[in-house]
Amino acid sequence: DGIRDRSPSRGLGDVYKRQVLMEIKTYLNPKWWLIVFGAVFFALGAGNYIGAEGASETAYPDPTDRDVFYEQTFGLFSMSLAAMAISTGLFVKGRGLSMLTMTASVAVIGFFVLHYNAGEVVDYGYNDPVLTAILSSLLAVMGVGGYLYLEDE
Repeated sequence: DGIRDRSPSRGLGDVYKRQVLMEIKTYLNPKWWLIVFGAVFFALGAGNYIGAEGASETAYPDPTDRDVFYEQTFGLFSMSLAAMAISTGLFVKGRGLSMLTMTASVAVIGFFVLHYNAGEVVDYGYNDPVLTAILSSLLAVMGVGGYLYLEDE
């Protein structure tokens, strides 16, 4: 008939929603969350390794050499996992980055919860429910960022 079919125009509300989503995605880019979390936890792990004697005095009422060793080992494990987070953020792209970000988010939240519960049994001096909740919430936000980037290349 000479009349072209037109797709319905998007209202300003749709445009605004898309702009807000794009802004949120900018802040939740999993690449940068992994790199920042990795850098912070690498520094904390190094501090735990270097200052293991002081850390064990804070963590336990009467620390032994085993407690110092535990704190050093915890620092080394933290540094190893942090290095993996940094390298993932730097070298993995697309859907793989999203999947690894979501997996890491769930795994580390699970670790925090289990570590906190185990620490309660032995009166571990570093147990802090508020800090555990804050870190777990930030990790959950990182996981949401991974989800938002699932379809990006």
